[in-house]
Amino acid sequence: MKGISLTINSVIVITLAILVLVFLGYMFITGTNPFVSVGYESALNNGCKTYLQSNQSVESIMVGDITKDGNPDNLLTACRSYYSNESMEAEGCEQKCRDRFPFGSTS
Repeated sequence: MKGISLTINSVIVITLAILVLVFLGYMFITGTNPFVSVGYESALNNGCKTYLQSNQSVESIMVGDITKDGNPDNLLTACRSYYSNESMEAEGCEQKCRDRFPFGSTS
């Protein structure tokens, strides 16, 4: 009886395909969106940290010009952009910050 043989190239391609599927599965399960701009994520992280430390309103925490319109944007805009939810309220953004940094201090 003759065994089935696979070429090295086939094994490499199959391994890469499995890794890509695992990566996509991880992104789907965790809700992480790898296509979101790094600027949004950085602004959201910095703004959430400021919110949790100072307990200011999300509308008053400025995070820079993330929309590239020449005007500074607030944390609520960063939340709406990052989570692709233009109707998100301030309370929703505050909850997302608390979820994102569960051990953050609220003064």
